[in-house]
Amino acid sequence: MTAKEKNDIISHLYNTQHKWLIACAFNLTKNNDAAEELVQNLYVQLLGMDDLSKIIYQGDSLNQYYLYKIIKSLFVKSTKGESTSTITPIIEDTYEGDSFMDDDGGIEHRVNGYINDALQRLPWFDRELWNTYCRENHSIMSLHQATKISTSTIWSSQQKLKSFVKTHVQIKLKTDE
Repeated sequence: MTAKEKNDIISHLYNTQHKWLIACAFNLTKNNDAAEELVQNLYVQLLGMDDLSKIIYQGDSLNQYYLYKIIKSLFVKSTKGESTSTITPIIEDTYEGDSFMDDDGGIEHRVNGYINDALQRLPWFDRELWNTYCRENHSIMSLHQATKISTSTIWSSQQKLKSFVKTHVQIKLKTDE
């Protein structure tokens, strides 16, 4: 499917079904801003799909049930207990014997130090967003409601942060060997 065809389908969806999509999202969220955010995330997800034939029903009609299921899925993902997520670096090597424990009290102590070091190297916005997210025990949706920062911005900031911290810790562990 070409980009033009995809844009035409999404434009048609927006022109004919946008109010209905907002109403479906509002029935789930009971909040206008959150409903608008869910619908925007739907459009983003559709733009990222390789083939939009799933939303076409009987030739030219749109498959409203499929669109509703996507909105519902996005809603469930946004309300899950994401605040319980933690950064867990993947340690590829197994530490045994004396190399596992060192003078500082072990690998866990070193990894925590590396995580704190990585957090200090992040841009101010990402670091403060992460600290607020963890300190106040927010989910992405509750942080959005408290700060009015879009959920996609919060999510992308967290993904960038997790990737950076993971890479930083892995590099530090490899250079310490």
